[in-house]
Amino acid sequence: FIPQLVEALLSRHLPDGGRVLDPFAGSGTTLVQALESGYDAAGSDVAPFNCLLMRVKTRKYNPFVLESELRDVLGRLDSFDGKRPEGTVSRYLRDWYAPRAAAELLFVRGLVEDYEHADVLRVVLARAARSARRTTHFDLDFPRAPQRSEYWCHKHRKTCRPVGEARRFLRRYALDTLARIKEFSRVRARGRAADVLHGDARELDFGARFDGVVTSPPYPGLIDYHE
Repeated sequence: FIPQLVEALLSRHLPDGGRVLDPFAGSGTTLVQALESGYDAAGSDVAPFNCLLMRVKTRKYNPFVLESELRDVLGRLDSFDGKRPEGTVSRYLRDWYAPRAAAELLFVRGLVEDYEHADVLRVVLARAARSARRTTHFDLDFPRAPQRSEYWCHKHRKTCRPVGEARRFLRRYALDTLARIKEFSRVRARGRAADVLHGDARELDFGARFDGVVTSPPYPGLIDYHE
């Protein structure tokens, strides 16, 4: 749901400076808005990737260190010769990515552990990997088969080609993620923090009392949370 809904619910129903829980936190809208509105928060989700997103969104950063690391990755990517790393490449990568795109994604994946902000790089990599697939521009969400040839694009109303490289997406999303983190650091309330727990909310110990719960419950049968 939209953050404005969370903002309204918090201001109307929770005491100032309280603590809010979202047991089905998804990508972290409740936690992010709670921090902006001056509340402590906790959230959980059954999907590991959602927990990664929440941690990256709500963590406190030294913006100078983060920017230095992201720009260093981009510099190393600029000097990359496009050669695939040695070893077996999965069938999925061979089918869904052009050879150069796969090589660039694998190259950046190999750099992740070199940096303090490895989780931020994982999110950048995931965003780039989604956009760099061999699929039509109008079917990014649920492509059924790799698109290997030119096609008539309903989105752009012209003939388009499948993506052949990932470098431009890696650069775009690295800089966009940096800008988003910097912007949030300017608007989040001081002294407030969010805890992120991975697991089934029915079994987790959140370790504290809460002044309210703001959540959008799961949608059984409509969303495959493990896809």
